[in-house]
Amino acid sequence: MGEQGKRSQIMEAAVRLFAEEGFDATSMQDIAREAGVAKGTMYLYFPSKDELIAQVYRHCYRMDVEACRAGLAQEKTALDKLCRRLDNIMDFALSHPLESRIERLYGSRPGSMRRPGDCLEELYEDIEAVVREGIDRGELKNLPSELLSQIYYGIATAMYLSFQADPERWADPQVRSQCRKVIRDSLSADRD
Repeated sequence: MGEQGKRSQIMEAAVRLFAEEGFDATSMQDIAREAGVAKGTMYLYFPSKDELIAQVYRHCYRMDVEACRAGLAQEKTALDKLCRRLDNIMDFALSHPLESRIERLYGSRPGSMRRPGDCLEELYEDIEAVVREGIDRGELKNLPSELLSQIYYGIATAMYLSFQADPERWADPQVRSQCRKVIRDSLSADRD
């Protein structure tokens, strides 16, 4: 197995164990055992457990960002893009539960998510760009883009947390439709 294969093997083991056991309860030895490599091999790829945690988070986050952006360019209106993004958020979270759990765990670590240049800023900037586009086109309420972005983000986060607790509900087309309606009713200029 090549260098990249071993690194991937370690990352996959780390995702599984961190998601199932948490960052603090998982040792480098546990990950090495799960990955089928010597503990010393781990340090060739990741100089410390903190670096491994950061790399695992970035990996999961990149997957999430790509999933959130899927199909947005095909949508014509800002509301359609925001609804598609909600679908993408939920579909990713439910089809990648381990990676989603890593993102939540990392976010709850002291100091992990509040640094300048933090990854979440990229997701938020994506949302705000769509919101600004919608305001400029007269599709969304004429409010500051930061406010509308926070409203969207708050709604999407609440739905995300709710469906994490009961993922089968998201499979119901009527529920999905009603969730999109909440987004539309909350942000649409037609609802002023």
